[in-house]
Amino acid sequence: MKTPKEREMSMLGSIKYKLKQVLKYLPVVLVTIFWGASFVATKFVVNVFEPFPAALYRFLIALFVLLPFTKKKKIANINAFWSGFWGITMYFVFENTALRYTSPTNAAVIVSSVPLLYVLFTHVFHKVKTNKYHYLGSVLAFLGVALVILNGRMMKLNPLGDILAFGAAISWVFYTHYVVRIKDVVGIDQTFSITFWGVVTLVPFSLLQNMQAKFEIKSVSSLIYLGIVCSALGYLLWNKSIEVIGDRKTTNFIYFIPLVTVISEFVLMKSKPTIYNILGVTMLILGLYIFERGEEYGKERFGN
Repeated sequence: MKTPKEREMSMLGSIKYKLKQVLKYLPVVLVTIFWGASFVATKFVVNVFEPFPAALYRFLIALFVLLPFTKKKKIANINAFWSGFWGITMYFVFENTALRYTSPTNAAVIVSSVPLLYVLFTHVFHKVKTNKYHYLGSVLAFLGVALVILNGRMMKLNPLGDILAFGAAISWVFYTHYVVRIKDVVGIDQTFSITFWGVVTLVPFSLLQNMQAKFEIKSVSSLIYLGIVCSALGYLLWNKSIEVIGDRKTTNFIYFIPLVTVISEFVLMKSKPTIYNILGVTMLILGLYIFERGEEYGKERFGN
């Protein structure tokens, strides 16, 4: 039988372990909040800057912010190149162009399919063990997010814009694929090398558009926020989360990004949640719970 002192030590050990498990999710929770709130800032920026130059300036700011903290400026890495190309250049080329032809609502729903697409991608190409709980949870979570975003409205299809938005979703799947393959650089050094190649490959696209802009306090401050918080810090936290909790669990947090946007709207615009919002959030949480059960089921059955 344990003494009171031993019971106290055991309880403290259990609390420390649980706290450590919770803190592992802090990076991805923070970046979800940053990116969820970025839509308002992006709207201010693209009202003044052309879409491609706006992305270029955003990541140039991020590059200069990361530069003083980078110890190993190891940019000669093929996986870092492809990460920057897919996760920065092609993602924003597709998304920003899509928003010229389709609604933000359509784009948000389509881009929210990334976790579901990544589960399918890792199953087919990485041969990651995937069970019915993974797919059921992913589909349910995606439908929940779609319900929150659409809020009872029908989704009006815009073929060209919707295909481009789907291109953005595919780009983020490829980005995650290549980030996982980067082994020789981590942390800030890794984010710097990815951002460097993102900037380099964004330049040709930016030259196709007018790179001049009217400087307004609101647009410039929004661009600085996007560059420092959403890009330099955001990509750093996202990549760290992949390292700590895994690529699939990190990617699942994309479901929460539009949810943060909707919550921001409730807070800032004093709008009330609808039955569709509440039902959608319930489906999202239930879907992620089922997905997590799939992870535990896989460990119990396959021992990994």
